Amino acid sequence: MIIVIAIAGFLIGFSKAGVGGTLGPFVTVLVALTVPADDAIGLLLPMLIIADWVTMTAHWRQWVTPIVLRLLAAATVGIAFGSTLVGSIDEARLRNLIAIAMLLFVAYYLATKTRIAAQLALKHAWPAGLISGFVSALAHLGGPPIFAYLLTTDLKPRRFVATSAALFAIINLLKVPAYLLAGLFDGELISSVWYAWFAIPFGVVAGRSLVSRMDRVVFDRITTTLLVGGALVLLLT
Repeated sequence: MIIVIAIAGFLIGFSKAGVGGTLGPFVTVLVALTVPADDAIGLLLPMLIIADWVTMTAHWRQWVTPIVLRLLAAATVGIAFGSTLVGSIDEARLRNLIAIAMLLFVAYYLATKTRIAAQLALKHAWPAGLISGFVSALAHLGGPPIFAYLLTTDLKPRRFVATSAALFAIINLLKVPAYLLAGLFDGELISSVWYAWFAIPFGVVAGRSLVSRMDRVVFDRITTTLLVGGALVLLLT
């Protein structure tokens, strides 16, 4: 578990700072295969919050505020709905939810590669924000719909990453009260993996250094493959 959580911390930072959080769902799967799913989402939230703010510092004032506010309005509604369910879903159902949602988001991402779907997504931020907030509250799976939406914009890589980080910096903070009420924070577990928190800045630095020169097409293909593979593993375990 020690190695897995440390890798998760690095990947969270790298994903947030380098590709706008596209590896987030895979990290959720990785940790959920190591500890119970409800413990996994409670463990990951503090790590995600740290990564969001470190990433914002690395890309300071590069975010596009109108896009953040547009998506946040819908995401807040989704968080409210998701928060009412987060403490009542058992581990088996949560694992299946994580896996199925990932497969749906991969399909949505692939759909936005077509010209018509991309135009529709560009004009409709509300569905992306609503779905993102809902599944983010349940299992930190809010990245894929936001990522798919932002792909339809003309944002440069650094602005893309900064906008995603700014949005989730707020979304993840909004989830804290619901997680506290649901008893999802295991203080003993979180404190036992304190070392993983130090891997986050290293991931952010690595992601920041690559964001302007990575091959987006190749990386997207690798990420999509990892998401599908992780979802299938989670469904079969």
